Amino acid sequence: MKILKFEAENFKKLSVVEITPDGNVVIISGKNGAGKSSVLDGLEATLRGGRCLPKQPIKTGEVRAKVETVLGETELGEPIPKYKVTRKFFGTSSTLKVETCGETKSEVRSPQAFLDSVVGDISFDPLAFLNKQPAEQRNTLMEFLGLNLEEFAKAIVGLRVERSDVRKEKERKLHEAESITTTPGLPPEEISSESLLVELKTIQLHNEKCQEFITKKTILKNDLQRVIADIRAAEKSIQDWQIRLANLQNQKGIMEQDFGLTASVVIEDSAGVEAKIKALTATNEAIRRNAQKRAAMTASDNCAVEYARLGDEIKVVENQKAKKLAETVMPVKGLTILPDGLGYNGIPLEQECQSKRLKICVAIAMAMNPKLTVLRIDGNGLDTDSRIAIGELVAGTEYQLWMEVVSDDNSIGFYIEDGHLTGDLNEKETN
Repeated sequence: MKILKFEAENFKKLSVVEITPDGNVVIISGKNGAGKSSVLDGLEATLRGGRCLPKQPIKTGEVRAKVETVLGETELGEPIPKYKVTRKFFGTSSTLKVETCGETKSEVRSPQAFLDSVVGDISFDPLAFLNKQPAEQRNTLMEFLGLNLEEFAKAIVGLRVERSDVRKEKERKLHEAESITTTPGLPPEEISSESLLVELKTIQLHNEKCQEFITKKTILKNDLQRVIADIRAAEKSIQDWQIRLANLQNQKGIMEQDFGLTASVVIEDSAGVEAKIKALTATNEAIRRNAQKRAAMTASDNCAVEYARLGDEIKVVENQKAKKLAETVMPVKGLTILPDGLGYNGIPLEQECQSKRLKICVAIAMAMNPKLTVLRIDGNGLDTDSRIAIGELVAGTEYQLWMEVVSDDNSIGFYIEDGHLTGDLNEKETN
């Protein structure tokens, strides 16, 4: 569909304007401030609404405004209206109405949703697409193509984070292995000290018993010496101590007998076993260090294998992403999607000259082929060659180009002066 007719009343700088296009190119000309931009803004406000509505749509001094667009097709040069879109403004509010044309008129439900399905963002305003940042152009085009690479990006980021963690663990284990001093010539497993500990315990128990015998013998010896001393004292007063002497002599005999029966003990030396245990402990410590180093080196090698595996997995995901991009049919031949923007014939799009980028963006807009085949372009910043190139692109196609240009020549296109069309421009040949 195209725009068959546009009307505006008290919209921005326009008073009353009615434009019926003839041909593919519709030039809106006039001096700066005359209101020509209001025509293109009126088209955008009518069809896109929402964020495209101006903050002050009603002309200063007026209380109401209206923009109306008739959409349809042409067959054998004859216009065939399909829909009439009317947006009215009053105060700070606005209303939208879309109705079918023809003998049986009916109002379209959810009019803005219907228009959104008809109007393409890129196609309607390719310059807006041209002025986006490279990343925004990339995202916008991918959205229109239904191309979602987010799953690949997330997978690659996740794998790279995991691979980075594996690399850090590999380096940590390698550093750990290098910091361990090993002793050559030792078995891989620790040597058991159980038998030596049993032997040491036996010696300790034996020595404890020996010590008990020594203590008892010392006590008996001291007692014997005390008795002998008492005997010597008693002998000096034998008369008084005769009875006691006999008892003491009897006690002495018993003690001497007990003393004679006491077995002699031998203290065994445990230093040798203790030295062996100490040496065995040192040996086992060295064996543990050897085992730790082998474990660290094995872990480091495993990390290296995992790092390589993750690298291969990243390549697989990147190849899947590249395959999906290669299978995607681009709207313009030579156009490619780069990680941070768009490319054209192997060169980032933003590095192309202004005129080349403009042609590419217009070609993209036309290739998107929305239901409404209308381009809206602010041509004030374009040179003559660029405007001619855009005109040549739409020539012979179904597209209709609405372009605003600054000019003081009222013979060019639909000339706007002080919010009005000058002369009967609907009968003029558009350029």
